[in-house]
Amino acid sequence: MEFGYHHSSFAVHDDRSPAEAMLERAQRLENDGFEWFSLMDHLWQLPFHGHKDEPFIECYSGLSAVAAVTDRLTLSALVTCVHYRNPGYLAKVVSSLDAISGGRAVLGIGAGWYEAEYDALGLEFPPADERIRQTRDAIRLCQRAWEDDSPVDYDGEYYALEGLYLDPKPDEIPVLVGGGGEQLTLRLTAEYADWWNVPGTAPAEYEHKLEVLADHCERVGRDYDEIEKTVTIPTLLREDTDGAHAAYEDLLAETDREPTSRDEFRGLVGTPEEAAEGIETYRELGVDRFEIGVPKNDPETIDRFVDDVMSQF
Repeated sequence: MEFGYHHSSFAVHDDRSPAEAMLERAQRLENDGFEWFSLMDHLWQLPFHGHKDEPFIECYSGLSAVAAVTDRLTLSALVTCVHYRNPGYLAKVVSSLDAISGGRAVLGIGAGWYEAEYDALGLEFPPADERIRQTRDAIRLCQRAWEDDSPVDYDGEYYALEGLYLDPKPDEIPVLVGGGGEQLTLRLTAEYADWWNVPGTAPAEYEHKLEVLADHCERVGRDYDEIEKTVTIPTLLREDTDGAHAAYEDLLAETDREPTSRDEFRGLVGTPEEAAEGIETYRELGVDRFEIGVPKNDPETIDRFVDDVMSQF
């Protein structure tokens, strides 16, 4: 089992700047054995992580900074919104991250969902099926730009290239498709993904989606085992279960959303022993890479996870 850290918040607990804290945290995570580091591709903080007016660093700027201070962490957006960048430009951005990091970039991509950001940018928000088709076309374009000799031409359903020079060429950039839509997103995953991720999904629901993904793979002639299964789960740890849930509720009080009720799936909220049991459940389902998302980068949770959970795997 490999572990990742989804850096969903830029909250700090001392006098460092959000950027300084992120870079030092990434270095610490790498030293502690994490293998994957991801950032959200959004303009401002999401309501279930904080407030809109919190400091928030652009995804690929942040990942490039992390690349410069680490040696081994795999780096990705979780996930790039297909509409926030021209896909030809996206191909250049991700290949540049790959060059800066020495081959550690992953193209994490999804069809977009946060309509308020589209409105703020003056972007059209197409229907879901069209957004998925655009994502498929953007993946094809990026792969063509990375694989073909420059200048590169591409004539797709929505996007095109004409004489694009993109150098240096990456050796290989895996494609991560994010999302759990069963009719469209999981079919796209079966067609093009090297990795698949769905966040915040309880084991029973995750197992169901794996079954749907396997069906799509069979229909499109893809080897299901070729796709690396990943999951990102909220994680909050304390010495006892009630203390963990109380801490979770306190931290979520600092956001624009009410916390999930205790009788619903909150993630790995509990003791290190309970967290290890939860991770083992996902591993038995076939998860290759387990990523934690820690509310407000809670320092105690990170310490307990490193000291008391990772050592069991």
